[in-house]
Amino acid sequence: MSSTAPSTAIPAQGARAYRHQPPSLYVVPSFYDWLVETSADLAAPAVRAPGAVAAAREAEMARLLTLEARLLDQGPRAQEAYVRWLALFDQECAYWIPASAPAADPRQAVTLEFHDRRRLLDRVARLGTGLAFSQAPASRTARQYSGLEVWPSPDRTDEWRARCSFLLAESREGHGRLLAGWNGFVLRATPEGLRIVLKQVNLIDCDQPQGNNSFFL
Repeated sequence: MSSTAPSTAIPAQGARAYRHQPPSLYVVPSFYDWLVETSADLAAPAVRAPGAVAAAREAEMARLLTLEARLLDQGPRAQEAYVRWLALFDQECAYWIPASAPAADPRQAVTLEFHDRRRLLDRVARLGTGLAFSQAPASRTARQYSGLEVWPSPDRTDEWRARCSFLLAESREGHGRLLAGWNGFVLRATPEGLRIVLKQVNLIDCDQPQGNNSFFL
């Protein structure tokens, strides 16, 4: 995604206000093009050599991703955790769970999940009501990330890409299961700190019928 991507800023006073906030004006063809290019880079069969990112920055990225997982494991039992989780994302972001491996262009293929920031706000609000039937009772989860790789995004000095494997154990209504795969992230430096621009969840069984994945993966 180039630095010239459309802005989601609220119109200036006197201009037409958008009915829904935040607007999704950044989800345009160039954004999808960037997603497809980034997805191919994240999935490339190459292990990035250590040292591509300054040690302090890499440690900051590792802390952010650890916090991201920690907040999700709090789940809707602690709504403020989901609110804090969403605050880790940039204003222009995407949460994507492909339904194929490798991930197909989301404009041309079905996805398991594909959300911009506005849709993420909807999901956080829905789960926070405690009335979401698919999460009554709520899932209890514990996830582990491993094998973190980080490298700079091409042509940007304020953005990095990351990949790590994950195991996610879920317990709900006396039944347990294990989900596995790898996550791809794009992280960007902002005035507010490091933020997530993309989270792509790649399940190893993404092309098979899924269970109740109504919680955030």
